[in-house]
Amino acid sequence: MANYLMIRAQEEERIFTRSVAARLARITLDFLEACEREALVTPGQMAGGGEGYTPGEIEEMARIYRLQRDLGLEFGAVEVVLHMRQQMLEMLDEIERLEVQMIRREERLHNEIQRLRRQLARDAGFR
Repeated sequence: MANYLMIRAQEEERIFTRSVAARLARITLDFLEACEREALVTPGQMAGGGEGYTPGEIEEMARIYRLQRDLGLEFGAVEVVLHMRQQMLEMLDEIERLEVQMIRREERLHNEIQRLRRQLARDAGFR
C-alpha cells in the first residue's frame, strides 16, 4: 500500500518515539505496529537517533483509529479514505489559490476600468 499520510509530516520535526506517539494518539502499540505493517504510517529518523513520529503523523494515527473504530473500516478502506481526504485537501488548496488569482485579476481590471473612465472624462472635456 502507498503511504498517503505524509500530508504535513515532511514539514514537522520527528520528536515522539513510537510508544509516546501511540499514547498521544490514544492507540495501542499493537495498533501502531499494525498500521506500520500496512504502510499507513512510517516512522522516520529522529534528530537524536532512533525512529519517531511528528505531531501531524500522530494526528493521522488517531484519524486511522477513528475510521476503524467509528466506521468499522479495514486498513485497505482506511487507505482509500485517507487518499481521498488528501486529494480533497489538495483541491481546496487549489481553489484557494485560484480565488486569490481571481481577486488580483479583478483588482487589476477594476483599476484599468477606473483608468479608462478618467481617460474618457479627460477626452470628453476637450471636445
